[in-house]
Amino acid sequence: MYNPEQKQYILKNSLGVSYHVYFEQGRGLCIRMLSDSRIWSRGYVLDKSAINDFSAVLDKNDIFHFFFQTRDGKLVYGHGMHGQIESRPILGSKDPTPWPKYVSLLVMEKAVLFFYVIRYQNRYMISMQSIDEGKLSRPVAIDYIEGTYHLTFLDKKEKCHLFYVSTDKSKYHLYHRILKDDFSTFNLPVKIFSTHHGIRFISAVLTEADKIHIAFEVSGDEFYEIMHKNLSTDESSETLYKSKTAPGHWGLVYNSGVIFFFRVVHENIYLKSSENNGTTWSDEILYPLANNVCFSYTSNYPKDENIFAKEIPGNFSRGYQLAFLNEEKIKSIQHRKTSEPSNREITCCSNLEKKILALQNLTDNMQKELTKLWLTQKNFEKKLEHLSRSYSELQEQIQLRSVNDYNEEPLSEPLGDASETAQTGEPGSNNI
Repeated sequence: MYNPEQKQYILKNSLGVSYHVYFEQGRGLCIRMLSDSRIWSRGYVLDKSAINDFSAVLDKNDIFHFFFQTRDGKLVYGHGMHGQIESRPILGSKDPTPWPKYVSLLVMEKAVLFFYVIRYQNRYMISMQSIDEGKLSRPVAIDYIEGTYHLTFLDKKEKCHLFYVSTDKSKYHLYHRILKDDFSTFNLPVKIFSTHHGIRFISAVLTEADKIHIAFEVSGDEFYEIMHKNLSTDESSETLYKSKTAPGHWGLVYNSGVIFFFRVVHENIYLKSSENNGTTWSDEILYPLANNVCFSYTSNYPKDENIFAKEIPGNFSRGYQLAFLNEEKIKSIQHRKTSEPSNREITCCSNLEKKILALQNLTDNMQKELTKLWLTQKNFEKKLEHLSRSYSELQEQIQLRSVNDYNEEPLSEPLGDASETAQTGEPGSNNI
């Protein structure tokens, strides 16, 4: 079952090579590469002190950047700018026990931006720092936020946008702010939406025309509603989902002129789409891809230049698969939707993909167990080699000690009486 707390980052460079950044219990923050045969390499440990609170991106030059929290609560930034992994501290911690700070980072042409949530006076506060021309700024408190819900991204002009939820004790407000060019602070907040109910989650996409679409979840007693708004128009927000049942994990994805609204419920993906900038939306359908993860996806690959997504549903079948990026599959779904029957076919396809995914997971687990056995074998071989050397050294010491003992043994004195008897030939002797 999908776990939104288990972050998975897929980073694809301009050559089409994919990297997977993830947290592994007992090893820390790791990265691995996907081969041409769609097999993942063994994970390389970036930092064993990291906890499951991290963010990772590729810049436009295919340089890898990551930001994470350590086991003692510190925040650390790392990168691969000089052909090797380097890191530097960003923020210390008075509390040696870590707690989720919901870290994120954005990489610009000349600067790196760091965002995190701290606790102050029993409230959450979103803060930021930057590295501009190699110089680390002091922490900047942006605003109090309700819960930990916030979202940051860069537009095509490298303007930094921040969305977050705050409250004035009477209503909850969804705010939008833009970072100033000198990175000193944000412009005054613009209120997007207000409600007496809670605002739980935020998702946004950026179109090819540099237009922002945002969706947010409003919830109260036994009701859940997800609303969409095009920030480039004055039109009011419209409802994408409304029910007494929780929507599951959801988000927006943009691909080549189409906005997708997805919901992940258990292992199923439900989909709505809009081809006219959110003016109208299709009916919700079941997308034929078994799901057990949502990837944070960054790509410099030329074929992906029209894709924008903070998260995309997918799975680890054949390396990895992402939803909504296969135009032929989407067209096939739309065709089946208009020509019945479709539900049975989609269900069969979904069940088949679930079985394939389960088989892939089984194969991955077997590979992990084989790797563990191989490592155990290597450890025993090293121990056996060490014991063999110790045994040989012990044998040499025993032989050397025996030789030394023999050389140090005193010679026996000649027997005087026997000598005299031999010379005189006294009676009773046996000498001839």
